Amino acid sequence: MVGPWDFGLALLVDSTAYPPNLQAIHRVIPGLPLAEAVAKAKGAWRVHDFGDLAQGLAALKEAAEPAFLLAGEGGTHLLTNPDPVQLARAMPPDHSDRWNSLNTSILTEFVLPKVWGMRDDEQAVRIVHHDTDAAVRLAIRTGGTAVLLKPLAVDDVLAVAAGGERVPRKSTSFGPKPRTGLVLRTFAID
Repeated sequence: MVGPWDFGLALLVDSTAYPPNLQAIHRVIPGLPLAEAVAKAKGAWRVHDFGDLAQGLAALKEAAEPAFLLAGEGGTHLLTNPDPVQLARAMPPDHSDRWNSLNTSILTEFVLPKVWGMRDDEQAVRIVHHDTDAAVRLAIRTGGTAVLLKPLAVDDVLAVAAGGERVPRKSTSFGPKPRTGLVLRTFAID
């Protein structure tokens, strides 16, 4: 019997031997200078300034969520402790509390549209997988701001999915991944 499973590509992994590994997906906002991004953020977030990227990344790692590290030409700035009233007003009431607490949800629903006045789409926001240095270089090259995030927790992603919701675009980068060129199944149908 032919079914939908005959037309999808899947990789099954023993999660006991190879537990899921989530990596962060960073954003770059070309054309939004770092100084402007930080100035606008100060109306809704506590902003901590750092002398270099390494110090900022260490602080981001220790910061309670939600937190974002802004970087680009002229410095590194950690956003923490958002104004709870502004945050609550920005988050959609038709989503679960778990969804509304994800850093990618807060970035998509609060920081980008309410703080910076833009949409989270392919034209306005560039994506950089895992590599903080590459994100910062791209931000500097485009006169923009890199928004560095912590990876989501696997438990949060699973809980959101179990509740029937989808995380915002470009929220997850799961591993392990199949090796390039590995053939898993032919596409011929007998």
